[in-house]
Amino acid sequence: MSYANRGMSFENLIEHTNMQYETMGLAVVNKRPTPIRVTSNKHGRVTGFFEKPSTVDFDGTLAGGRSIVFEAKQVKLETRFELKNIEEHQVEYLEKCHRLGAVSFILVEFESLRTIYLLPYESLKYYWDRRQSGGRGTQSIPLGDFEVNAWEVKPGRVPVDYLPIVYKIWNLGAA
Repeated sequence: MSYANRGMSFENLIEHTNMQYETMGLAVVNKRPTPIRVTSNKHGRVTGFFEKPSTVDFDGTLAGGRSIVFEAKQVKLETRFELKNIEEHQVEYLEKCHRLGAVSFILVEFESLRTIYLLPYESLKYYWDRRQSGGRGTQSIPLGDFEVNAWEVKPGRVPVDYLPIVYKIWNLGAA
């Protein structure tokens, strides 16, 4: 694996990847801005606040017209992904899009391991529902489960080459 872009944040690396995908004519995927309302008071001081919860980090369209939505998470733990790192409204948004036929997933980078996984919405939903029922061991997804229920994303023609996995999982032909 090449670590030439190691200094870039995970989301910036994905944005760079998405720009390359767009240049290649494979997809148009954009970072969604967080909805913030900017206000000013009578003294001219500018302030802002989160207007409403954001949906997910990225959305767009694949070649052929299929929608794609995903959340990107970077974790420092080597052994698991804490489900508290994803918000309920984000899971709900992924579910809504999934039900309408979109390609929905999360990308999780285990930063210290320098490993990225694509976890399809269906797998995330299993762990999310299990968390909601409570109990010991339901608050996170162990790394070993990623190795079984997710797909490792390796660099290829782009730094975070997730599209070949998307095309394989969702039977979309070739990227």
